[in-house]
Amino acid sequence: MKYDVHIYPIVRIVVKGVEAESQEEAIKKAEAETDLHALLDRPSMEYAEDIDSFHVDEEDDPLYERSTSYDKNYVPL
Repeated sequence: MKYDVHIYPIVRIVVKGVEAESQEEAIKKAEAETDLHALLDRPSMEYAEDIDSFHVDEEDDPLYERSTSYDKNYVPL
């Protein structure tokens, strides 16, 4: 199963095609594989190491019926 994981620090970052056995595992993989410091460290901006929440969309779910939002501790909202 593949998942598209949206990470919400201050901006939204979409990590597409994460292969995992569950949405929670997909979140953890996306977070581990995404260097937020490299993406967000710019003049006058830096990653503050605080994520508010996550949102996961499953591939082959065009109506988003299995999409789920999670808090920063991976608990479904």
